[in-house]
Formats: sequence, structure tokens, C-alpha cells
Amino acid sequence: MCMNPAFDFSSDIVNHWLPAGSVQSVVHPETWHSFGGALLLTILPVSINRALLYYGVDQTRVRYAVTCLLWLSFWQLGCAQVETVDRVAAARQATDPNCNRPGCVPFAITRTPKGALPTAAPQGLPVPTFSPQTGTVAFGTKITMSVSRLPTGAIIEYSYDNGKIWIPGDQVAVLGTGPILSRTRINELTSDPGRAAFTPYYQRMMVVGNSIMSHGPLPAKGWFNNHGMAASAPNKDYVHLLAARLAGQYPQATVRLSSGATFEQKFSRSDYSINEFNEPLQQFKPDLIIVQLGENVDEGEVLSPRSFESQLRLLLDRFATYGGQPVKIVCTTSVWRRPQADAVIRRVTAEKGISLADLSSMVNQDQYFAFGQYVDSGIGAHPGDAGMQRIADLIWAKLQ
Repeated sequence: MCMNPAFDFSSDIVNHWLPAGSVQSVVHPETWHSFGGALLLTILPVSINRALLYYGVDQTRVRYAVTCLLWLSFWQLGCAQVETVDRVAAARQATDPNCNRPGCVPFAITRTPKGALPTAAPQGLPVPTFSPQTGTVAFGTKITMSVSRLPTGAIIEYSYDNGKIWIPGDQVAVLGTGPILSRTRINELTSDPGRAAFTPYYQRMMVVGNSIMSHGPLPAKGWFNNHGMAASAPNKDYVHLLAARLAGQYPQATVRLSSGATFEQKFSRSDYSINEFNEPLQQFKPDLIIVQLGENVDEGEVLSPRSFESQLRLLLDRFATYGGQPVKIVCTTSVWRRPQADAVIRRVTAEKGISLADLSSMVNQDQYFAFGQYVDSGIGAHPGDAGMQRIADLIWAKLQ
């Protein structure tokens, strides 16, 4: 229905119309019941006295009648809530198309249980900010996430995988170059995600390898050096190439070599223990470990009772958890044809989420090896300068 622009009310609980701008909120129809009740309280004492005096009405009946009148007058008090004009004006035409006069807007009355408060509409949650927001930082550095005011019951979460998995916490360790997301959450209500990205640098690199990593002099075979076998100079092997790149990001970066040849050759034996790596791990405390193994693995021993897979799992678990601190691990496959060992390396690294530099593109590719450059063919079967560069490039790609 439409209202007279002067002032008009209808007491039904459906839809009502009021001139726009006349008031900011609408008076409860129940207010009139309350006004009537107050009026009754004023005149009832006089009426009761007259009824008792002139008509001899029974007092019990009078009291009963008064109680009923008061109940009818006050029962709706506090049982309705008012909708402001601003909140319902948008519903004007949708609610009553017949009210098409200028200045005619709807108001509605809804009921809630006595004493109950209306549920507040959810408000937008604040988006966390990172401190710092971006930059080059040491691997494992903790970045703080915060908001100016965290709503009661809200938590901060972060994600490394673009929002697939969220982890509660207001600090996040830098473990790679990928974006880090952050948000606040209350139950199922979440904020928009914040985003940050960092470039980690490494301070201590430990390389676990074999003769491709380093080998002492073998004069009888024509090898007089003490670096990666078959490289023409120390700065040409993959370890020195990687160290130079690390120093470009962090000049104080240090490197430690740890032979893994014993692991390759004896992993299947009951008298072998990976505890041989405990001392370098605890003393050096690397934040980057390169595991370049496989060439010396006997393919016939890969599936032995103490299998290569079971021992490689133990080895990588030891590296990942040695000090309770973040550590980046990069493994490689073999530069020689070792299909069973390589299959194990691929499977274990994939299951553990460890980065893998796949060197299979070098297998049987003569341009990567030092054939004919040394008297001993075994030395010549090692990667030459081009092969060392290839290994360094593939490993470095996993650090970006």
C-alpha cells in the first residue's frame, strides 16, 4: 500500500510505505500498544473504583479483566525490530510495484524472539602484510605476517602451493622463489590472499658425490689433479661452477665435500651405516645439500634385501631432518646408464618432494664426456668441461 505524504501507518506485518526522507527509522506499530497500555494504567484506577462503588462488581473479575487488558497492551513490547529506510529503500519496486509515486519507499517489520539480538553481517577480514614484502634473503629466513587488528577468533594462515594447502602461523620460512600466500580466517570466512615472493641465497653448500665431484691424483693413469675428474681445471668442475654462482648471491658462501662413494658401493651390506654423514652434517650445518650419486651403484644390488631404495630413503631423511632446521636438497640421476638406480632416485625424490636434476639427457652423449683426452679410458668416461657445465646448469635450475 502507499502512504499519504503527510503521515500514515498500517499495522499489518507485511509491507508498509513511508515518504522518503521524512524519517530515518520507522516507529514500531507495537509502540501504539505500549501507549495504549500506559493510558490504561492512568484511567484504570478510577474505573475500578467506580465499578466497585456503583455497580458492586466482584473484585476478582475486575482484576482478571485488568490483567487481560494489560497483557494485550504490552505483549508485543520488545518483540519487533525496525528496519531503517536506507536498508530497505532498494526493495521499493520489487516489494510493491504499485507504489510508484515519488517519495514513496518501503519499510518492513520483522520479528525476533524476545531478548534475541540480530546476527551481525560478516565483515571483510583484513589481508595480512609481509615484513619484508620481497627481496633476497637467506634460505630458511622467517618472514612475519601481520594485520593492524586481528579480529577475535581469527587466525593467520600461509600457503606455499598457491592456496592448495593452508598452514596456520604468522611466520613463514623462505624455502624457494615461488610465491607465498597469506590470509586471515574465521571458520569458513576468509580474507583475500596477500602475496609475497623472495629469492633465497645459500650460505653453506654440502656436496655428496663421487669422482665426478672430486678425485685425488692418479699419476699412473694420467690424472694429476684434485678436483672433479676429467675437468680441465678446478674452476671447470660442477662444484666450483656452482660455488661461483652461490658467491654471486652471497660472497661468504662456503662449500664442503663429502664422499658418497662408500654409500654407492656398500649400501646393501649389513655392516654399512649412513652414520658416516653425521659428523659433516653436525659440524658444517649445511642449508643446501647436493646429492650427485648413482654412477657407482651396482645394478645387480639395487633390489637386494637391503635395497638401494630403502637405504636412499634413510639417507635423504637423515639429510632433511639432521638439525631441525630447513635445508634445501637437490638430487641428480646418473650421467651413465643406470636405469634401475635412476628409477629409484626418481621415485624416492618425487614421493618426498625433493628437487631432482635429471641428467638423463647426458647419457651416451659423447660431447659431454672427456673421451680421448686422457690416457686412461676410465678417466675419459667422466664428464669433460661441457658435461660439468651441463650438470651445474641443471642443478642450478632447481635452486631458482
